[in-house]
Amino acid sequence: MRSMRRIYISILTLTLLGFIFGTVSFAWMSLATINNVDGISLGASSGNELQISIDGITYSNQLPATALTDLFGEIKLIDVTSVDGKTFELGGLRHQGPAIANTNYLSFDLWFQTTRPEKNVFLINNVSDLVSYDTTMSGTYVVSRGVSWAAKFTFQNGPLPTDMVYKGDRDTYYASNAIRIAVNELNDDLNPLDTRTTDQLKSFLYDPSENPERGYGFSYGAYSYFVANTRYYIELPTEMQLASYRLTGFSPDNPYIALDDVSQVATLIPTGDVNADGKPYYRGKVRINIWVEGWDADAFDSVEDDRVKIQLQFKVADLEPSTQD
Repeated sequence: MRSMRRIYISILTLTLLGFIFGTVSFAWMSLATINNVDGISLGASSGNELQISIDGITYSNQLPATALTDLFGEIKLIDVTSVDGKTFELGGLRHQGPAIANTNYLSFDLWFQTTRPEKNVFLINNVSDLVSYDTTMSGTYVVSRGVSWAAKFTFQNGPLPTDMVYKGDRDTYYASNAIRIAVNELNDDLNPLDTRTTDQLKSFLYDPSENPERGYGFSYGAYSYFVANTRYYIELPTEMQLASYRLTGFSPDNPYIALDDVSQVATLIPTGDVNADGKPYYRGKVRINIWVEGWDADAFDSVEDDRVKIQLQFKVADLEPSTQD
């Protein structure tokens, strides 16, 4: 079987956006080179209504670049796989044991804090189709520069028998199509009032390409090319990935009422703390995992030199009454 296939991807800009009514709190993370992390910054601005922390202790509107540098160190993203966005293994087209966080994939914790009455945090507004690698806009997106690549073997690249790529055909392939994002709610061990059980915590695994036909564990695409290249057949996964291909929408009458909880990532809970005006603080903690999914139909070797930009936008809102227990 082939040796480990490393997919080095420079995530040049990872932005976390949090919106709460008319106020905006945003954070950004920059990974400057392909094989290691030279600089990361995370911040929030425009008032104290929504704050972010990387340690659950110090909340700020602006965090210096040095705040996250030690968290990551050198990262070499390779193709890994996860069915739940929590546990990771090297693969899919190979299996060589557990994947290592912040060596093979990105993983970091964030705390959200607010004094607003709205308590539910959602990942929202995928605008990937409207953004190119050289542009930006408000919203969630995953885009990449793309790699021009000529196939060395003939393979099937789609569900139809006519979806063939022939040896020598050249096209542009995008690492962004194989990215997965998971946001897993955690118990806040710094808040004694957070006594929720594991089954009360939210987990959200998202395929930002929003294309289920090129999602997980298909016999075409990267798998078909792997077989054509190696003449080695391996079994397709029998357990499917629990991915969503959409984000929560909001009421046309009230943009702060979520129509469902599909992309709800956290519920902020009381802390017993208050701000200078006596307003109570509500907090929540999440772990964000970002990886190149090895069983994605677009996880070709060709994307190993691609560069990716990721931006995540969060919003605090109420659930529509009909969606609540």
